[in-house]
Amino acid sequence: MRKTKLIFKAVVLVCVGVIVAACAGHAPPADTATSTTSVPATPASFPTFKSYPDHTFDAKGYTQGMVKGGHNLLIWKDPAINLSQYASVKLTEFGDRLLPEQKAFSYDAYIALFNSLLRSSVKVPKKDSPDALLIEGAVVECNPGSRATRYLVGFGAGKAACAVVCEVYEPGKPNPSIRIYARDTGSMGTFGGDSVRMLNHIMSELATRVATSLNTTIVGR
Repeated sequence: MRKTKLIFKAVVLVCVGVIVAACAGHAPPADTATSTTSVPATPASFPTFKSYPDHTFDAKGYTQGMVKGGHNLLIWKDPAINLSQYASVKLTEFGDRLLPEQKAFSYDAYIALFNSLLRSSVKVPKKDSPDALLIEGAVVECNPGSRATRYLVGFGAGKAACAVVCEVYEPGKPNPSIRIYARDTGSMGTFGGDSVRMLNHIMSELATRVATSLNTTIVGR
């Protein structure tokens, strides 16, 4: 009986360790639902996603100065700029430059899905014109997690996670007028849930949220 109790305690400690490690590895740098700051960021005080080296992204640093802009979405807007004067936007493809290098799976299908849904969901007229607002961004996280860990451990361990950043520039301006960071996770499903379906769902949700934020922020549509 004593030996059985010791084995049980060891198993519990291992499971707790796995849960803590997994949650720490996937936890966002800031709570995207509630993050706020008392010191507004200025255009010169934060990095743009373009300033990060390949396969590198500091979400905690990027989200400094942002406030809640929707479900699991943070936003920063330059209060001195009114974008309603612009009648169109130039929407570029979001890429994978900042994602970590790995050979386990391809990012391509998930990024293509995000770009397709974002383009179709942005209601502002799209025009490749020098006087249009420029919308750029990147996928900065695309992690399928572990289905086995989700099923065997649960409690958020092994969850899938995706995140994107989006920036809006006035024509000819070097600093963005709007910065958006959106992130979501998934951990539910039969026997831990299918990771491919989970990533597709998260990417679809992020595209819709970013598009909604752009539609309402740029011209209130």
